[in-house]
Amino acid sequence: MTAAADAAATLFAPPAAPQQPRLSLVPEGYAQKAMASLMQLHTELMDEKERRVELHRVLMEKEQALAELRMYVKLLEEKVEQRPPARLRTRPVPPPPPASATSAAAQPKLRAVPRVPRPPPPPPPARPEPVQAADGWRSW
Repeated sequence: MTAAADAAATLFAPPAAPQQPRLSLVPEGYAQKAMASLMQLHTELMDEKERRVELHRVLMEKEQALAELRMYVKLLEEKVEQRPPARLRTRPVPPPPPASATSAAAQPKLRAVPRVPRPPPPPPPARPEPVQAADGWRSW
């Protein structure tokens, strides 16, 4: 039976892998360059994602500030609506003078002083006429 067991073991045993050098389908230099290119693209992608996250955070902060300002404006508008209407600030009208002060006897009479008309301004000095020279030029 031992011979039969040995025969069965050799039938069901996995075949031994041949000890040959591993042959790759892609040249090693090309694979390294492709991997470096992929790593660079991955780095750029991660940087872009971080930039977009930062921009989104800034946008959210600005929207939050805008929402707070809108609520503040709404609160102020409600306060203005609840306040009684403001009175116009005008100068008080002075009371009329007593009747005795307005009588003609109480006021002094003023004389009209006639105005003397102003003399007309003097005429501008006469401009001398240009003299025609023999060569066609004018001189003053």
